[in-house]
Amino acid sequence: MLITTSRRPCHLARVLCRELVRILPGSEYVPRGAKKIEEVASLAKQRGHDRVLLVNSILGQVGELRFLEVGDTWRWLDALVKLSGVRINRGKVKPRRPGEVKIYAADAGAAEFGRWLGKVWGIGCSDRLPESGLVVFLTSAGGLRVQFRLMPEAEEVGPVLEVASFGSLFGGRGDGSG
Repeated sequence: MLITTSRRPCHLARVLCRELVRILPGSEYVPRGAKKIEEVASLAKQRGHDRVLLVNSILGQVGELRFLEVGDTWRWLDALVKLSGVRINRGKVKPRRPGEVKIYAADAGAAEFGRWLGKVWGIGCSDRLPESGLVVFLTSAGGLRVQFRLMPEAEEVGPVLEVASFGSLFGGRGDGSG
């Protein structure tokens, strides 16, 4: 997955992109700069990525995650994650290890978001907490939260995303199907 920012990102958006790239296998950060979205999609295809994660800044804060699907052409996925907060765990981000990433919802409140995020990111969901590897750990206790944990130690290894809402970008089902 290619990870980039909106055209005028806040500092935290750039830091978040770099931290996500350090933990998500197969991901790559490219500063957006003045590139049009078509140019970002073309760059993703040239570099062998089928998806783009766009970290959007709103009023000087990390505000949204949007997604592109890249193939012979590109299209916006009908998916949007609105964020209410981001916590950067400086010093806790370790270089990624090759291997599979799984999504795990720790409670029923996070399960729907887990299935949705799995479709949008193209990552499998697990009904049981995986015993090894990188886990995108979701919980709804105290608000919907995305954490990255390295198993078997359950060590938190990346940023924490506080999710305000998720769903459709265009008014559809919001599962990325468009």
